[in-house]
Amino acid sequence: MSNKIGTRWLLVDVNTIVGNVVSAEEVSSKRPLLASDRILGRAAINGLLSAARTQAANPGALSIRAAQTLTCRLHGPPMTESTHKIIISVDFGTIYTAVVRVDATNSSQLEIINNWPTARQVVGSQIPTEIAYSDNDRAKFSWGYNISPNDQKIKWFKLSLELEQDVVELPLGLTSTDVISDFLSAIYKHIMATLHRRVDKETMQKATVDFALTVPAIWSDAARKKTQDSAVREGMGKSLLPQIYSESECAAIYALKDLDDVKSLCINDRILICDAGCGTVDIIIYKILQINPLSIIECTAGIGDYCGSTFIDREAEKFFIRRMGLHYAVFSSVQRQQVIKNFEAAKVAFRNEPEQEDFYVNLPTIGNIEEAGVQSGNFHMTRAEMRGLFNAVTDRVLDLINVQVRNVTSVNLVVLVGGFGDSEYLYQRVSMWASRAQIRVLQPREAATAIVRGAALKGLETIGLSKTHIVRRARRWYGVIVNETFVDGKYLLEDYFSNGDSGRMLARNQIR
Repeated sequence: MSNKIGTRWLLVDVNTIVGNVVSAEEVSSKRPLLASDRILGRAAINGLLSAARTQAANPGALSIRAAQTLTCRLHGPPMTESTHKIIISVDFGTIYTAVVRVDATNSSQLEIINNWPTARQVVGSQIPTEIAYSDNDRAKFSWGYNISPNDQKIKWFKLSLELEQDVVELPLGLTSTDVISDFLSAIYKHIMATLHRRVDKETMQKATVDFALTVPAIWSDAARKKTQDSAVREGMGKSLLPQIYSESECAAIYALKDLDDVKSLCINDRILICDAGCGTVDIIIYKILQINPLSIIECTAGIGDYCGSTFIDREAEKFFIRRMGLHYAVFSSVQRQQVIKNFEAAKVAFRNEPEQEDFYVNLPTIGNIEEAGVQSGNFHMTRAEMRGLFNAVTDRVLDLINVQVRNVTSVNLVVLVGGFGDSEYLYQRVSMWASRAQIRVLQPREAATAIVRGAALKGLETIGLSKTHIVRRARRWYGVIVNETFVDGKYLLEDYFSNGDSGRMLARNQIR
């Protein structure tokens, strides 16, 4: 039975699937496919196997696992020693997005892409996950740093991948899927344009560019699949289906390979990874099984919540409303966005140090409001008031840490990563908590980009470099609801019923 894709023919014997192996040959050359051949994307594999199902007289036990291990030469020439492999990792975050490039020929050099287009804003190592559309044309939009201060920004749209609903009001009849597609498309085009500027034409012609995206550990399988589908739709799956990695795992890989103190770790030590981002915070504890190559096991399934640094912004806005009342209510949505952006500078600077008792946030078009503590357009906040805004969120982070620690006998080390994990005040709070149990707390270098760097390192493993072994705890189980023959003592009496036609005694709603 044969199936034609592109200009090559494959012979697929669907009756000889054993375990994870599919027997496949090129009809033209009759040679077995080699491990060096390029891996076929899952969408193409599924199409191939779908055709096999419909044409085969006895398809047998076709399995997705078998499909995932099929290798073939459908997408260009076979991989050779001269092929240039580039790994691109994307931490598509709720508030910020980060991108790292690494070449297989120079795997120790991780490059943060930071040449983002900008409308006279200072560009950092991460780009704001924001987009703004023209008033009457959805095809015209600006994104990231390139948004004018006068434009209506759309933020938080990434969360719709998990929440299955639009989390913000969208213009022009757009859906969150449309917005995510436009943003990822802009990211992809900029990445490819950057590669073509930095890599010579001959090398790019024979290069394969593989993508890896990260998602919060607490996300469902459905959200992971939607993230992958969105990436594929915008071009990030031309040579290989984009890999989807857990943010916590990537953080652990980077932290354990980067920490100066890692040599003091021992087998059986337990490490708590606090992945504190702008939107979500994920907490997971790993036990070290082996140092080199790295092998770790989850002590418990990770937990998380929406209590990242952006929720400090929300607490700040509540504070502005309480203090300013109608003076704040008259601000337009664009002006409110500017206020929160100005508050960001005070938030990043906050260290709860006695010598830093006063903080100021500039307000647009406001002079003096004495009763609200506003002088010459600057909103005054005390250290205690700033601490209150932070504590409303950091208390929730500490609650998550406590829940996880109660599930294990001991923890040796806490590692803070993520944008919020880079916060000096969060470090102080966690260190104060940890000191009571004599637990060390560390922040790796570049904590804000630890996840995307770890994803790049994990991406290198797909080409056989430094494999990390991670044993995961099951988050969920899948089964089919059936009615079973009732056995007294095996099933609950409340599930018992008698089949009216056959008179059989059955137990309803059992999982198989």
